[in-house]
Amino acid sequence: MNTLIWLILISGMNLYFLRNSSDLLVRYFPTRSTQQVFIYYSFCNAQWDSAQVQSGGDFFDLVISPPENLRLVGVYVKYPEGDIDDNQGMLYLYEVKKSPRMLLPFSIKALEKVLTQARKKIINQRHIDEAVALLNYAEGMLEVLPYIKGSPLEMEKEIMKSEIAGLKKNLAQ
Repeated sequence: MNTLIWLILISGMNLYFLRNSSDLLVRYFPTRSTQQVFIYYSFCNAQWDSAQVQSGGDFFDLVISPPENLRLVGVYVKYPEGDIDDNQGMLYLYEVKKSPRMLLPFSIKALEKVLTQARKKIINQRHIDEAVALLNYAEGMLEVLPYIKGSPLEMEKEIMKSEIAGLKKNLAQ
């Protein structure tokens, strides 16, 4: 039983800046024993790159070179047998700030909270400038949000984009 708890605690995905480099290190702790995985990564929408990665002990490491205008990184893993670890359909997502250097876990649920706050401000007709800033942030993140075609994340992305458009139209009136 202790082994199972230990495996759950250490399995998953982490992202790091490399020292003196603009590259990023993807470190994946597998949920089961395997010698290789395919790591898929995206910096924007449904445009995915991948690499076959061999085990480096208890984890897999992949160095990726992000574009200059990076805002989000999406990652998922495919095992040789075809099983996928995509964070239960929501991908492993990270918001990247280059100056100061920060990597922040990102989720569609967090973005929904941003929209909820913007909606409340608009409904109450208070702090409209803050509501506009929240809508602009959410819209910008949705523009580059990595997703897998046909996934629940793609559907949520489209729903949120239409909600933002509706809220902005409401503000313009």
